[in-house]
Amino acid sequence: MKQLIILFIVIHAVYTWNTCSDESFCDRIRNQGIVSSLSLDTSFLSYNNYDVQAVLYNSDADKSFTLSISATDAEIFRIRIDDPLNPRHSVPEALDGELELAALTITEEVDRLSLAVGESLAVVEFSPFKITVYKNNEIILIINDRNKLTINSEDDVAVALDFTFPGATTAYGIPEHAEGLSLQSTEPGGLDPYRMFNADYPAYAIGTQEALYGAVPVLYGHSTTRTAGVFWLNSAQTFVDVTKQADQVQSLFVSEGGVIDVFVLTGPTFESAAKQYISLTGPAPLPQYFALGHHQSRWSYLTQDEAEEVIREFDNHDFPLDVIWLDIDYTDAFKYFTWNYTAFPDPVGMQEYINSTGRKLVLIIDPHYKVEDGYTVYETLRDNNYFVKNPDGSDYQAECWPGLSSWIDYTNPEAAAYYSSLFGMDSFANVTDIVYIWNDMNEPAVFDVDEKTMPKDVLHYGNVPHRDVHNMYGFTQTMATYSGLLARYDNTKRPFILTRAHFAGTQRYSAVWTGDNYASWEHLRISFAICLTQAIAGISFCGADVGGFTGEVTDELFQRWYQAGAWLPFYRAHSEETTERREPYLYSEEMQTRFRNAIRQRYYHLPLWYTLFYEHERYGDPVIRPLSYVFPSDPNTLDIDNEWLIGNAVLVHPVAIEGASEVDIYFPGDSNELWYSIDNDERYTGNEYVTIPVTMDSVPVFYRGGSIIARKETHRSSSAYMRSDPYTIYVFVDATGEASGTLYIDDYESFEYRNNVYNYYGLKYADGALNISKLDVAADYSEGSFTIAEIVVYAQNEGVSRAVFDDSSIYPVSYSVSKTYLKVSDLNVAVRDLLDITFE
Repeated sequence: MKQLIILFIVIHAVYTWNTCSDESFCDRIRNQGIVSSLSLDTSFLSYNNYDVQAVLYNSDADKSFTLSISATDAEIFRIRIDDPLNPRHSVPEALDGELELAALTITEEVDRLSLAVGESLAVVEFSPFKITVYKNNEIILIINDRNKLTINSEDDVAVALDFTFPGATTAYGIPEHAEGLSLQSTEPGGLDPYRMFNADYPAYAIGTQEALYGAVPVLYGHSTTRTAGVFWLNSAQTFVDVTKQADQVQSLFVSEGGVIDVFVLTGPTFESAAKQYISLTGPAPLPQYFALGHHQSRWSYLTQDEAEEVIREFDNHDFPLDVIWLDIDYTDAFKYFTWNYTAFPDPVGMQEYINSTGRKLVLIIDPHYKVEDGYTVYETLRDNNYFVKNPDGSDYQAECWPGLSSWIDYTNPEAAAYYSSLFGMDSFANVTDIVYIWNDMNEPAVFDVDEKTMPKDVLHYGNVPHRDVHNMYGFTQTMATYSGLLARYDNTKRPFILTRAHFAGTQRYSAVWTGDNYASWEHLRISFAICLTQAIAGISFCGADVGGFTGEVTDELFQRWYQAGAWLPFYRAHSEETTERREPYLYSEEMQTRFRNAIRQRYYHLPLWYTLFYEHERYGDPVIRPLSYVFPSDPNTLDIDNEWLIGNAVLVHPVAIEGASEVDIYFPGDSNELWYSIDNDERYTGNEYVTIPVTMDSVPVFYRGGSIIARKETHRSSSAYMRSDPYTIYVFVDATGEASGTLYIDDYESFEYRNNVYNYYGLKYADGALNISKLDVAADYSEGSFTIAEIVVYAQNEGVSRAVFDDSSIYPVSYSVSKTYLKVSDLNVAVRDLLDITFE
């Protein structure tokens, strides 16, 4: 802890991070009590079945602004306010294609206009301008309730708008901050507002409103009876106030520039509001199977021999591993799309070796390019004006890893296309088809300058100032990287990309991680809340550097981090160059056993993770979920972020307290909800706090009654060798004696699943029988049959002696010593389309 405090002091001494009071645009709007005098000018009001067009007039400034209001079939209202004389920058790239507008029922009165779609209603009051949104005849949101609507012009082009969530008691969202799931209350005179300004902030402070690496401006107001949300589509620096009161949550969004483009998520449930957001920005595409496995990285593996040795040692010590990563030192003097042939004399041979072990390789590609004549990539970018520009038209140059560098302007379509082409098989020399990409330093990070990023007045394509696009710079890089990998593999393989900087919609292209964390218990615990918040903001594929990126990790913390990290969607160990080497085989046999068990738990559950990612793309649910997402009416769940759900079926409460001998676990749901531990064969009921003893081997994991989980329990060195392994089917019955689950299977790497080449199974247990059948009969993956090795049924009543299969095969059953479950073993039964099993 002493090291952590010292590091924080050093970082804050070198770099200072602005607050609202440091930014004049925010200070004036937020702290100086400014109220707007905007009203709707009815002489310019027009509407049709799909939208409303109007003019807002500011009598104090004698200025007019355009207003448009529309809605989608998902009952999302869109409110857009722009300056007709100086149109503001907008961010259509964040949206998942063109929105399909819903037909509106519009009613005009003397002083207001009502717009209805489905069970949602927006009432627009003309003077003063205000919008009240109803769902199922209840007020869920009031826009401009406090008259904070601001549209500045000329030198200060800030925009602001306030929102009130009547009845809400909790606020979630607006990642990325090192903050709990439930946001703190901020207001003038109290805590600073949450800052959204992508920043390179290593070993970041915990529990603050300071900006981190990403900015996803979606906010939810939640109570045990309903949820509503606001998506503020703006990529400029933004500050967000959140004020929690006894009977409502208030918020104020203040952005440095850009247009006001607001989407109202009408809910009414947490699930429906989050899915409405996903309908706007899109789900993450199904990743390749290997991406869900265990990743090993370090800054840096400095030579080819070193990288190959790591893989050999993983195999020698029986640690599952799917991916090895190379940081910046694989390049020639940090020039991207090159190799350091002194350290890596045979890159293709290295990749062939990696491939022969069933692994993949990830290479880092940052957005800065070394200023050097003779470096072909740099010369092409320079000669075609593909770099971000200074106000005088010259290339912006500053210091980064290679020394003097320039940054690609990915908002320039030609620049983005050229960058994408660099990933081609003929362009990126000595790179084979096992290579995927890591985009780092893309906030963008710049050395030795204020706030470690480029100035706000540098220019992007179309003379757009960096001020307006800062938060989407990394987004535009990953979008171009994704395009490059698609083309590289001729649209046959799903790309895998990891990005540090991110924005709304990043999930369509990339996974994210929590950035340059520190080897501390505080950073372990906050990673849970960060990834849960990312998940409800559309980004499910999230993880943290296992062990902490910087700082020396203790043995106890490292073991606990491996155990916990296995239950976040992205699972990578990574550390920086000055830390001691941390590969798991370097530790004692006792610690190696715990690392190995943690990683194997991850691999046992790969079928579940893969199925959940498929269902995320198909239905929009986050892969990991806060307890309040699944149990929204349970008041005890509102602030819990030290435990979470994998899908709806698995409850995880990692041990994240130093020296813990017990943990306090909350089991959500009512008294009919059942939760099973397969480690101690105990069963717990909902709405209970239970203190459970733990040892260093303990990872408290519980399976929800009413669920069926398919696991693969054969030990393999990587997921590549698991494809034809048999499944163990776990059935956990609910209070009525029933259970259900799903299992998804395809080729694990291509986009053929979008052409119905997959098998999606439903598993149903009721009345003492297990049925497995295809849920999508029109889909078929001919190689997608699977084999069952074993069936385990928890809480099956005694008296069953055999399992009868639909081909009349009969297998004996056995019971655990505690009689808490029965087991049918040594099956080797293949399932293609349908299987019925009766327990008699």
